[in-house]
Amino acid sequence: MPRPKLARISTTDLRREIERRAAHASALEVKRIEMARELERLDAEIAALEGSAPLTTNGAKNRRGRRTSAATTRATNKVPLHAALREVLTGKTMGVAEAAQAVQDAGYKTHSGNFRTMVNITLLKRKDLFKKKGRGQYTAK
Repeated sequence: MPRPKLARISTTDLRREIERRAAHASALEVKRIEMARELERLDAEIAALEGSAPLTTNGAKNRRGRRTSAATTRATNKVPLHAALREVLTGKTMGVAEAAQAVQDAGYKTHSGNFRTMVNITLLKRKDLFKKKGRGQYTAK
């Protein structure tokens, strides 16, 4: 069913629709508050049964007590990825996968499941540091 043109709707009908939507939004807000209270109650009940702290919604731990990605620690490196790549690629031409492996072999730490993609993005974005020699082949400037 096509939507009516705004110019064809009376001001009274518009006001009525705005009031209807505001009332519906208020009802949903009340329902959300009730559900949040119920969730807190269930978390407390689960914690009492398991003898652990209640679950949080910030991603610290999942229901099985395992760490989630939000709670994991980042790998710390002395230099940023672009500097490590530049060091590895100086005087050499490598593909993305080779460069990623060489950076890790040189001591760059990462927990990333898509580190090769991160290397590729860095090589593409930092045109001031890297030169594309051929398809998928890069060197440091």
